Amino acid sequence: MAEEQGKTLTQLANELGVSRDKVIYRYKKLPQDYYYKENNTIYIKEVGVQQIIEELGDDIGEETSQEELSTQTIPSINEYLMEQLAKKDEQIEQLQKLIDQQQQLNAEDKKLIKELHQYFALEAPKEMTETPEPEETLATDEEAEKKAAEAAEQLAKLEEQLKKAEELNKEKERLESELAALKQKKWYQFWK
Repeated sequence: MAEEQGKTLTQLANELGVSRDKVIYRYKKLPQDYYYKENNTIYIKEVGVQQIIEELGDDIGEETSQEELSTQTIPSINEYLMEQLAKKDEQIEQLQKLIDQQQQLNAEDKKLIKELHQYFALEAPKEMTETPEPEETLATDEEAEKKAAEAAEQLAKLEEQLKKAEELNKEKERLESELAALKQKKWYQFWK
């Protein structure tokens, strides 16, 4: 039995750019004289091919265009993700800087506290505790005034350092609160 050469379902689906399932669905609607079977393979005759093409109409080539669109959107999604990663890197860098600043402030606070402890731990000079003899009173009065002036200078310096320490402590607390707020954010809130 010499049948005219037709196209298999897979060949037709590939040529039309549609899924094989769509071709099979249309093939099942065809009359029996539009196709034939040979070696368990279904061949659709030219008349059947034309009818399937008419039924598919706008669907032909639609799936390939969707594939092309999806391949075009992949680079744009990748670009978007790369931008988001760059933003995250910047935020991480800022957080690292804040942590470094906080550590520096902590170190300065410790240093100032240590200096204050040393200052308050100083003992009164022995010369001041001993009662001077009358002849030495003039010399010791001048020395006492010098020492008092030096002590006043040291006190002023320490008060200034204490003010700086308080300012640094306030800045430290502010940075700690910012850091705590940032730690409470979820990963998806960093874009806001």
